[in-house]
Amino acid sequence: MPGLFYVNAAATSLSMSLTFTTYDGDIVLRAGPEPDSKHYFRVHKLVLSLASPVFNDMFTFPQPLNQTSNGQQLPIVDLLDPPEVIDAILRHIYPGVEPPKIADIPTLTALLSAADKYNITSVYPVLKDALKTFLRHDSCFRAYIVACRFGFSEEAKEAARVGNTQSIMDQSIAEEVQHISSTDLLRWVKFVQERERAGRDLIGELLDWRHLDEGADCDHGEVGKDFYFRLEKAVENAFVENPFVDSKDLWAVLDKIPDPPLGCGPSPHFESGEYYFCRAVEEPFLSCPLRPMSIRSNLVGITGELGVINAMMLDEVFGIS
Repeated sequence: MPGLFYVNAAATSLSMSLTFTTYDGDIVLRAGPEPDSKHYFRVHKLVLSLASPVFNDMFTFPQPLNQTSNGQQLPIVDLLDPPEVIDAILRHIYPGVEPPKIADIPTLTALLSAADKYNITSVYPVLKDALKTFLRHDSCFRAYIVACRFGFSEEAKEAARVGNTQSIMDQSIAEEVQHISSTDLLRWVKFVQERERAGRDLIGELLDWRHLDEGADCDHGEVGKDFYFRLEKAVENAFVENPFVDSKDLWAVLDKIPDPPLGCGPSPHFESGEYYFCRAVEEPFLSCPLRPMSIRSNLVGITGELGVINAMMLDEVFGIS
């Protein structure tokens, strides 16, 4: 437990944090793991006691007999935390001070560790919101580790939802993985692998040319088969890279493969292009699979089914919210 010492306020004012140097502060936090890295924060016992029961307990220790009440001498609490972490925590709990921007996961982890150490639960909602900004494909597994480590079950579930197999292969996270249990690690692996398998199976089924060609009112043979084979592989790759693909993502896939052969033209009995779009969406097996609207409607159907798979498997592996 940090010890309590005393220091003349005037002697330390030059090295105190400009943000937290107040003329009526009644205690000084001296932060830093090394003697030459110490930084002083003149703050108020009341603010820290209300925010942290740990600080409150520190301040109840017996005071040295040479304590004065004239404001010339102040108690000092030594903390081993880096000064920048204490500075950021104070900015979160002090009224009228703007919280700092959290630009990376290591900074967020350090703040959560300090909040956990001093039991400052009031900052958890803000730090949870900051964690959500890292729920991207390039940082989702790191976010998952942080969420599991600090018991944020909903954020862990959301990180897994947008995660993929490649995200766990990053060698730079080897040290971070040590902070979560084997159960949490296996839960992630199980979810992303089983979802990928189910997604590939679904894509293969919905883009199977035999299935589409047999149900259509036309026949395009090998040319249609070749196009849908290429489309299937391109959609699989897009899904593996981003399991939460939407229709626009898959429509963009069409730019990466050769254009489809010319499909059947509109029926002479109908002139409305909107009719053909609606027919492709509502009755895909009665329209030519090579019409642009039919291809897009098939991709729309895939994104919807993938969303259902994602939600069902999340609930199965991580529990229903």
